[in-house]
Amino acid sequence: MLYLEENMKKKYDVILYGATGFTGKQTVAYFKQNAPQKIRWAIAGRNQQKLAQVISEVFEDEKGIDLLVADSQDASAIEELVSQTKVILTTVGPYALFGEHLIASCAKLGVDYVDITGETWFIRNMMDKYETMAQETGAKIIPFCGFDSVPSDLGNYLVANYIREKLNSETKAVHGFFSIKGGFNGGTLYSMLNMIESGAWKFMNDPALLLPPNPAGVQIVADQYLAKYQSDLKRWYTPFIMGIINTRVVNRSAALFCQWSEGYGRNFQYTESQKMTPLWNPIPAVLFANSFKAFNWLSNFSTVREIMRRFGPAPNQGPSEQAMNSGFYRLELFGYSTNGKKVKGIFSGKGDPGNRATVKFVCEAALSLALERTQLPGGKARSGFLTPATGLGEVLIERLQQAEVNMEVQEI
Repeated sequence: MLYLEENMKKKYDVILYGATGFTGKQTVAYFKQNAPQKIRWAIAGRNQQKLAQVISEVFEDEKGIDLLVADSQDASAIEELVSQTKVILTTVGPYALFGEHLIASCAKLGVDYVDITGETWFIRNMMDKYETMAQETGAKIIPFCGFDSVPSDLGNYLVANYIREKLNSETKAVHGFFSIKGGFNGGTLYSMLNMIESGAWKFMNDPALLLPPNPAGVQIVADQYLAKYQSDLKRWYTPFIMGIINTRVVNRSAALFCQWSEGYGRNFQYTESQKMTPLWNPIPAVLFANSFKAFNWLSNFSTVREIMRRFGPAPNQGPSEQAMNSGFYRLELFGYSTNGKKVKGIFSGKGDPGNRATVKFVCEAALSLALERTQLPGGKARSGFLTPATGLGEVLIERLQQAEVNMEVQEI
């Protein structure tokens, strides 16, 4: 493995790539406020002038942050950029259009990587191309470190650990239910439209998409698109728009842990939905479920996608500061053990999920790699394409708890 020999010499601990975008600017602000002084970090993008503007907006008179220029489509420039750091944090999407050279360079040079993608088909392709290389160099490639899919992945990890350690049992199934309030930024919209237009959306419907070869420890469950009632939740529920991403990541975590004899259960199942109304009022849930199905159909038409582009936020736009600050997210997880017991987990926090929470999650993921790499699960030997749970585990959990993210599990 190259990691220890080469990365000790790096000029930077973390490079924030895509710092001029809507989410990228927020990562710069987060690092300014929360990164320890000993962290050596820089910001990067393809436009020197825009990078300087970000510095002036976030730091005012700050002169100590380096600005690095590299176009995401220039493989040589990206490799030179990556060679200077221990960790790359990228917010540049759609990742299928702008992300491959970064991943390829990290895998080649043994540099750790985090992003906020929800583009599961793209990551599947990257695994097929670069998994072996990343394992050989010791690079930890950890996508899905935003709201897709940190709450789901770490939430299931905590529930399964509780059932194993406190109840002396295996986890049979976990059902997750989201409640959220937040806005929509242009980068997310642009990525979603690209997935639809490229045909990736169809492949993303496969619940087994991210599983490693010869998977064990997971029983795949088909996505559900109906409004239903859940007795433990005492609420109606409907499909959750990001469930098509999060369930795949959780399935990969469960299968990887099983390979390392740390599995959740022999036939672990995970489903994810959106929490709706009480028993007496199924109408909102039914309407939402039908709207979800209608969107999946209508988005196939170019005219509909053009309307979304025209009236939706541009790639560098997003919710107002007030809207992002007033948002929240709450994931309730009901876990069922093989010995007949039940637990409830909570993963919740304040702030817009797609912006405030996503920025916090990915920045703390990068800081976990930069500051506490030797304490990460699996140690130096665990490399390649990992998930937040398998690659960051308790280290990220503790960092997020210190950053006012609430996590709890108890028997019910």
